[in-house]
Amino acid sequence: MAGGPLAAKTLLYIGTLIAIGRGSVAFLDPAWKAGARSVFDTVAPRTVARLGAFALIAAPLLLLQLQLGALEMSRADIPTLLAETSWGHGWSQLTMACLLASVALVIPTGRTTSLVLVIASLGVAVALGGLGHAAADEQWPLGARLLDAMHGIAMGAWIGGLLTTLLITRAPAFTLRDTAWRTFSRTATIMAPVTVLTGVGSGWRLLGGTAPAAIVASDYGRLLIVKSALVLAVLAIGARQRSRIARGAAPVNRTMWVEIGVATAVLLVTSVLTGTEPLGE
Repeated sequence: MAGGPLAAKTLLYIGTLIAIGRGSVAFLDPAWKAGARSVFDTVAPRTVARLGAFALIAAPLLLLQLQLGALEMSRADIPTLLAETSWGHGWSQLTMACLLASVALVIPTGRTTSLVLVIASLGVAVALGGLGHAAADEQWPLGARLLDAMHGIAMGAWIGGLLTTLLITRAPAFTLRDTAWRTFSRTATIMAPVTVLTGVGSGWRLLGGTAPAAIVASDYGRLLIVKSALVLAVLAIGARQRSRIARGAAPVNRTMWVEIGVATAVLLVTSVLTGTEPLGE
């Protein structure tokens, strides 16, 4: 069961990234068409949306099963766990947001459903802030959770938006590819720096004042260094592609997939980080 929490958090991060990315792109222009169909409901975007919905449903169920096992409780004890513990209250909030986001992911896309998806995804991101180290922050509990939530939201709009844009622009009958890429580029120009700044803020909150040698010697510090290097790689790839978009050229699809692959590695490292004890805790 050691890999259970890692799997649950990874599913949550992936599902949230897909939901925020799809919601943010679709909300900006839900009327994009590929022939007679909404471009968001073509095969590839619809398939990824369904995968995101599955991840958002499976993750809370896995978390609940893991918690029951950790507390040596049976399924008959679930009402007590949910009603009488802070973990249960947090799980209920997370699950409601996940269910709403998963439904919004699989129904036909429009401005209203996209808005619902964005709002539900924000709820998931806020609830996620209580699953990591922010939940144990006694000095700034609300600020720490909001910082983590902002980090997740910005990452979703950036990388999730990249995935959604890449999928819709591959639809054969879609004629507004350049417009879609310019729209995403404007979003990424804002969300990439927000992702970095909120990540730096969270790292400083946990490790501020710690000697560099001690950081490097710790598992948490080494993982944070790996994550930082991967994020810098994503930024470098994205900057080159955004310069192409600014010149009126289309980004290179293969390079975009590499950027998404590196970003996926960032999510995996983040899942491990949230289960690793920082120095001083």
